[in-house]
Amino acid sequence: MVQKVQSMEWSNATLHKILTTLFLLTLTTTAFSESPYKKTIYSAFITHDMAKWEKVIHTIELSNATNTVDQKLELINYYYGYIGWLIGQKKYSPAEKLIPRGEKLINQVLSISPKNATAYSFKGSFLGFKIGIDKCKAIFLGSDSKSNINKAMELDPLNIQAIIDKGNLLYYSPRLFGGDKKEALNYFLKGVKLMERNKETYQNWAYLNLLTMIASVYEKTDKLEDAKLTYEKIIRNEPDIKWVKDELYLSLLAKIKT
Repeated sequence: MVQKVQSMEWSNATLHKILTTLFLLTLTTTAFSESPYKKTIYSAFITHDMAKWEKVIHTIELSNATNTVDQKLELINYYYGYIGWLIGQKKYSPAEKLIPRGEKLINQVLSISPKNATAYSFKGSFLGFKIGIDKCKAIFLGSDSKSNINKAMELDPLNIQAIIDKGNLLYYSPRLFGGDKKEALNYFLKGVKLMERNKETYQNWAYLNLLTMIASVYEKTDKLEDAKLTYEKIIRNEPDIKWVKDELYLSLLAKIKT
């Protein structure tokens, strides 16, 4: 290892914690461009302030601002990210309390819009959360999670939520059960291209999160230069994202020097 061994040991421990959180922080691509909560969620993401994220959830719940399909999907999105973070921190009890709230909204969306690909993708991912809390549930819930995500892809092959969840499914599934990390990366890259084409990148936590996932996949597969370029792209897009700039990126640079 390079200079400042103690500092790098701390950084690598933090890196592991952050990466665990990142991969469990699932994504959505609904822009919610008119939402008053979008900027606060984005700020919470780049500063890694999940207390602020949780406060947004409570604010929406108290205001009961979930009358339209878009409003329901927005709150599902915020549950989605926060539950993923809780599971990454092994805070299973609060995660278990939030999952039914999200599932209730998902079912409401599907009752109104039965061919909503985003809702089906969420449905598959919320089942995945249950598996993340208790691996034994994979026997009972794994096929349903997969079928909902696949249904989302069938309904709308260009739905970015479904594309990324399909990538997650391929990434985390054992090879014996169809897992394929190389193919997962292709889905992640496709998701980024569609976000950029659709101009869904400005103050969009999902876009930066997806780029960070891609960088991590590159790093885990020893494509260090590709990882470096991806981290640099994130930093260009958001210079204030210190946990990428000061942790993940610096750790990668140290790895490249060894």
